[in-house]
Amino acid sequence: MQQNNRIYGLDALRAIAMLLGIVLHASIAYKVYPNPTWPSDNQYHSWFFDGLYLFIHSFRMQLFYLVAGFFACLLYKKIGESAFIRHRLKRIVIPFAGSLIFILPLTIAPFLYYKYFIADQLPVQEAKHLFYRQLFRWNGMAHLWFLYYLVIFYGVMLAVLRIKPLQRFRLKLNPGSFLQVLGLGIVLAFIQVIFFRESVVEVSTGILPKVSHLLYYGFFFIVGYHLHHNQSAFLQLARHTWLYLLPGIIFTGGMFYILANDTPEGQLSTTIPAKLLAAMQTIFLVFGAIGFFLRYLNSERPYLKYIADASYWLYLVHLSLVASLQILFRYTNVPGAMRFGLVLLITSLIALATYQWFIRYSFIGDILHGPRKKTVAPEAVEA
Repeated sequence: MQQNNRIYGLDALRAIAMLLGIVLHASIAYKVYPNPTWPSDNQYHSWFFDGLYLFIHSFRMQLFYLVAGFFACLLYKKIGESAFIRHRLKRIVIPFAGSLIFILPLTIAPFLYYKYFIADQLPVQEAKHLFYRQLFRWNGMAHLWFLYYLVIFYGVMLAVLRIKPLQRFRLKLNPGSFLQVLGLGIVLAFIQVIFFRESVVEVSTGILPKVSHLLYYGFFFIVGYHLHHNQSAFLQLARHTWLYLLPGIIFTGGMFYILANDTPEGQLSTTIPAKLLAAMQTIFLVFGAIGFFLRYLNSERPYLKYIADASYWLYLVHLSLVASLQILFRYTNVPGAMRFGLVLLITSLIALATYQWFIRYSFIGDILHGPRKKTVAPEAVEA
């Protein structure tokens, strides 16, 4: 922790959690078992990408909500209710609404193209008709669902804080305690056993939020919120980074074995032991990742600050690029093993270029992360 009390490791962690979403989505087309409706590359598949997807998916969004809860508590205590509402409207609600209008149709387009022109193999005219008809209908929120749930959590948080007996309620959480982290894993396992059929928690993109997902992701938001009351424990967590990361990685191997050997009916992945294993995998990877960033990246670094600024925009716009490139590479002679890397590289370069040239210093950048001023090189001094 720094002298100015800013925890730089969590800033970096929040940004990396967003960017891991690009890696996650870039891997899906090349899984042995690609996700339904996703543009699948029929020329190249590898178990490596199933494992990569499982690893990232098991902790990334959970980590994001935990850190979001932590910063929500910090911000609320720092600026108060009214300013908090204005701040969250600017940073979350406005980008969410704007993305639904301007980014979501572009995001959905390659998926509809894949469905009608490739997967269903419809005649061109029929495929065009269905494509344009469906493009302007409701197709779910795609990758924007996380903002929707975040807005809900903020609303619940503000409502709870209006109840005076609950204003002083504190969960005494110490993430440096192995037993406490294990206990959180048991609570998470209970949620998964009761509310989910599968051990792997998939996304919910519909307009009606699911109780199961509200409880599951809300659990992490609540944990993050109350962790802010015990910031000193983060130092202990950093010292025990590998105590959490190593079990998390081992549990990931166990989950990968289960999913790779599962039946189409999910006879292995739907069992209580599988859900318990998945919960432990998630909780240990989440706290292991936090400890890793607090231990190794908990200092001010200009390049991490820039990545943190850019990550929001990159995540909002990446999915259309990823899916389009995955479809495009189906019609090329690019070796299959290179396609994932190229999708990731090209997407990142285009998204970063648009951020630097059009977003960072514009009103959109001000909305996403606050105003940024261009650095002006000092004029050369004549000798």
